[in-house]
Amino acid sequence: MSRGGSIPRGNESQAKFCQSRVALVEKNYGNLCETLGSITRKAARQRDKGDLLAKQLQEYANSENISHCTKAGLTLCAQNMSAIQDYREAEIKRLEAKVVHPLSGYGDICKKKKKEISTELGNIKKEQKTLQQLEKVRTKSPGDQHQIAETELKKANVDSEMGGKALEEQMVVFEKQRLGDLKNSLADFINIEMIFHARALEYYARCFENIVMIDEERDLQEFKRKLQASKGMHADFGQTLGGLSGGSSTMGSDTLGTGSSYTYTYGDTSTATASASDARRVRISNTSMMYGEDEDDDEDDEYDDDDDYSVPRRTGMR
Repeated sequence: MSRGGSIPRGNESQAKFCQSRVALVEKNYGNLCETLGSITRKAARQRDKGDLLAKQLQEYANSENISHCTKAGLTLCAQNMSAIQDYREAEIKRLEAKVVHPLSGYGDICKKKKKEISTELGNIKKEQKTLQQLEKVRTKSPGDQHQIAETELKKANVDSEMGGKALEEQMVVFEKQRLGDLKNSLADFINIEMIFHARALEYYARCFENIVMIDEERDLQEFKRKLQASKGMHADFGQTLGGLSGGSSTMGSDTLGTGSSYTYTYGDTSTATASASDARRVRISNTSMMYGEDEDDDEDDEYDDDDDYSVPRRTGMR
């Protein structure tokens, strides 16, 4: 075979090399995109749980009315925990825009490039057949037919060479683009993660300080004081009930049964009425004190039904 037949064969070898290269890029970029996308989705789930934790810490702090040090520590910790989730939200948005999105486009890019290479391979095979036929005509046909075949053969060689150069240029552009995108995406990924973890570490340190500064002994003493106070109120309440019970039995011995729900005494009724009124006021006062300490607990029960927690979306880093 003459030199003209070597061009299509060289182009065919080059096209197959390009085909294997594109397939390699498609496979590895697909794996990277899938893994980085999974990391981004996991960060979003962690953000949701972090928001939930901050919300629950704040609810606990709002409902705590005895341990004041714990209340203050939980409030500050909830605020710092919420700030971490703001930075995590910014991390997620940057990962999606600068890392996942550029790499995810290579699925379509590689499919398009593989189609172009397949088309070029088909053209090369057709050119090979044409060259073989022209070569036969050139060697066997005399005179004008020989000259025509020679001209057609040169034209086919030029077309084949141009097709090979076009494919080569396209692959150089493709390789340059994919190298730049890979480098930029991975560099952005590492930079984004470093920025987030640096800021998160700062706020986690604040959370740690908020929790460590809780004075357990002080809160325990306050609880003991409240506990003893609740016992004293119970004793006063029992004494009041005992006094009322004794007064009723005394009055019952000096009364006449009238068949009604009220009792009347002979003699000075004003003293008995005043005594009963005073006892009743003491009882009402004690009862009010007992329920007064539970008002905040009743008000905080509304949080128990708040199971439907929607995660807010932030606009960016603070």
